[in-house]
Amino acid sequence: MRWTTLLLGAVLLGGLPAVAGPASAAVAAADAPQVVIDGLTPGSYSGTCAAPVTYNAAGRVVLPPGPATDVAYSWQLDDKEVRGATLSFPESTQPRSQAVSATWNYGTSNAGAHRVRLVAQGATAEQGFNFTCGPAAPPAYVTFHDMLTPLFRGECNVAVGLRAEATVVADRDTEIQYRVVVDGVPGWPRSQQVNAGVKTHIGDFWYSSAQAGGSGSIRIEVLNHNKPVKEEAYNRVCRAVPSPVPYVRISALTPMAYYGSCDEAPYLTAYGTFRAPAGTQVSYRWLMNGVPLESNMLTVPQSGMLQVQPAWWRQQSKQSGNLTLEVLNNDRPTLTVTQPVNCQ
Repeated sequence: MRWTTLLLGAVLLGGLPAVAGPASAAVAAADAPQVVIDGLTPGSYSGTCAAPVTYNAAGRVVLPPGPATDVAYSWQLDDKEVRGATLSFPESTQPRSQAVSATWNYGTSNAGAHRVRLVAQGATAEQGFNFTCGPAAPPAYVTFHDMLTPLFRGECNVAVGLRAEATVVADRDTEIQYRVVVDGVPGWPRSQQVNAGVKTHIGDFWYSSAQAGGSGSIRIEVLNHNKPVKEEAYNRVCRAVPSPVPYVRISALTPMAYYGSCDEAPYLTAYGTFRAPAGTQVSYRWLMNGVPLESNMLTVPQSGMLQVQPAWWRQQSKQSGNLTLEVLNNDRPTLTVTQPVNCQ
């Protein structure tokens, strides 16, 4: 009985945690996460602080293969937490990682040296950077070279898309914000990169559902820098649907009226619309002041409406002229309108 008791005691001692302890510690160490900061934008900064400067930090929390687990992490900025969350990792036989990020704004009160840190259950990665506010850059000087407004001539029984365009020039490389205001109703702000001294096109479109002709005003506003504005007229002239309805008809022709500098030949365009059964092939051509351009052949889509635009052209006369859209097959409809040029 005494030997049996000793043997049982040895078995029990062999199962105590003292024997398994080192193995458990190794497993725990293997499961510990690692963290990596992949990028910090803009990093060290020196420039104007007239508007808040947005920082973006990107990183990763990495785990080795193992069972499903949750990992808590946080972004810290100068030892203060700016964002924290918990990530859920599924079980995997391969290394696992998840992307994490943080965003914050700095202004004039934040000048100096800073440190961003990513922490996850004891694992830490950090990156230092400097933030310096300097004098604000002077605004660019932006001018309008010209503006194009639509002169719609066509059927008003459906909503039609209209467009206004302009050419601007800046005295240095910059980004401009602008919007198009139609009859006092502003459109969405847009942005456009411009290069110093280079004419750059800007513009926007809108839909008009007016069932009758009329006129109005279009204003293009540059919203930053010296904030120039240009405003000109547009109009709609409604035409009835022919009866009987032709197999192919020109339902709209919209020349773009030119307002601006004529130091060189104005740069013009226009828009036309055909209506015909889907699948109809339409052969057509444009005539600029009676001079025909090369003909084209297009197929009417399922909507039954085919929109066309000629290549932009230079109005060498620097004066108003005539624009014709001509169908060369089917019923051979044609429509001629005035192409206005207003030198300013």
